[in-house]
Amino acid sequence: MRIDSHQHFWNYSVEEYDWIDDSMKVLRRDFLPPHLKEEFDQHQLDASVAVQARCTLEETRWLIDFTKEYDHVGGVVGWVDLKDEKLAEVLEEFKGEKKLCGFREILQGQEPEFMLDPDFIRGVKLLAEEGYSYDILVFPKHLKAVKQLLKELPEMRLVIDHIAKPLIGEGQIDEWAEDMNDIAKYPHVYCKLSGMVTETKPGWDQEDFTPYMEVIFNAFGEDRIMYGSDWPVCLLNASYSETYKIAHDFTTQFSDTAEAKVFGANAAKFYQI
Repeated sequence: MRIDSHQHFWNYSVEEYDWIDDSMKVLRRDFLPPHLKEEFDQHQLDASVAVQARCTLEETRWLIDFTKEYDHVGGVVGWVDLKDEKLAEVLEEFKGEKKLCGFREILQGQEPEFMLDPDFIRGVKLLAEEGYSYDILVFPKHLKAVKQLLKELPEMRLVIDHIAKPLIGEGQIDEWAEDMNDIAKYPHVYCKLSGMVTETKPGWDQEDFTPYMEVIFNAFGEDRIMYGSDWPVCLLNASYSETYKIAHDFTTQFSDTAEAKVFGANAAKFYQI
């Protein structure tokens, strides 16, 4: 099974998606499973992991409903308030939802210290106890805090979204690479090969991404990297086809087995789908 490990859906409204500003007008429309299926048919992809774009329980429920209506929505990364004292009760609602794989907090908008709050750590540990994975969405400035967080979560299935969003357009790589190499030493941590096109400038060249992908493959290896399009957010600076091509062309230097892992098997193993 070939899997896109990271994409979003929404019924666009100004009120619910106020982060989509005037510079992102291409995103000001609905993006729903039938639209994604068109891309999947073109690129021989079978399933996606739908990741929350709103920080509400309603979002989690909405995405789960899609898995019951559309076969190509293979899993969900939802949202819960990890600091909620009643988190255990909240999670009870979702027991039995086999396609709810894990959860995500949009940490990139928080200060690094946010993820070291004891209440936050307690919440993430509870996810682990219930068998869920956790997506870590951060910027490079958060990575040192991520390294501290990992000491508290020695076995939980964790994945770094969007290779932690290094500033590719500015060529910033050294400190990010050092931190990512440190994080990769934890064998239970994976990395999504996703989100790169929005971290560079218009008019990018495919080779702009090569040094960053080399760091990720050298650090995490072929067994802990998963392709993700970040559709439709990728449309800010690339088509789905262009986004797919960046990752696919890079992996052609490896074996067919490695390509199959990056484009499906690793995501299936991590998200248990």
